[in-house]
Amino acid sequence: MAFKRIISTLLVKDGMVVKSYGYRSWRPAGKLRSALQNLDRWQTDEILVIDISRRAGLDPEVLRDITSAGISTPLVYGGGIRTEEDIHRLLDVGCDRMVLESLALDEPDRIHEMANLVGSQALIGSLPFVTTPQGIHLWQDAARGVGEILSHYESLPLSEILLIDAAHEGFAGKGHAAIESCIDTFPGSKGIIWFGGLDESIATRLLRHHRTVAVAFGNVNFERELRVPATRKSILEREGSSLRRTRIR
Repeated sequence: MAFKRIISTLLVKDGMVVKSYGYRSWRPAGKLRSALQNLDRWQTDEILVIDISRRAGLDPEVLRDITSAGISTPLVYGGGIRTEEDIHRLLDVGCDRMVLESLALDEPDRIHEMANLVGSQALIGSLPFVTTPQGIHLWQDAARGVGEILSHYESLPLSEILLIDAAHEGFAGKGHAAIESCIDTFPGSKGIIWFGGLDESIATRLLRHHRTVAVAFGNVNFERELRVPATRKSILEREGSSLRRTRIR
């Protein structure tokens, strides 16, 4: 259980933080700069910002908000990353690592180029999935099964895999049941970050898995003040002394 992290996720759409439900409906949740500063004060292990606007390239307004927030918490960014210039811009505003989805799925040679630039430890592969009668497959592409993609990601210079339960994202206590029961049957050894539909009970269970490196919470960050330390306390109480973290505060 050593060296596992609790991550706070901020989903951004058209420059604003949103509460997202199944990646299909959204409610405004405030300004990115303020949300980053709150999570920095609440001492989360890592902050993950994902721009779900599906725009071409990075949003300059989002980059300005990240810069002006002045946070010290490690920051991960995903969404709209296409070029080496994008990587440089994210490094310049203080992002430690980057989440890649489209490039990782469809242009693997580009992942090697980016790894040569920043190192594989700075790159995370995103895998949003859904469960249907046809099996567990890529969100919006039933022809690409999760096992196939995990095997593909194993061949790439990625440090970790962000496994997103897209259908249950935003609905605490609903996520990951189907894939959790069969994750050991899929190939690979890269660490997994679980996101989508988590509550403290599910997160505690997932943290026990040998491939888990982190659990990530999204909408719950906005439900009450100091939600991050409360979530951490609940998980530690459920797990007991066997849960060790890199940064006990």
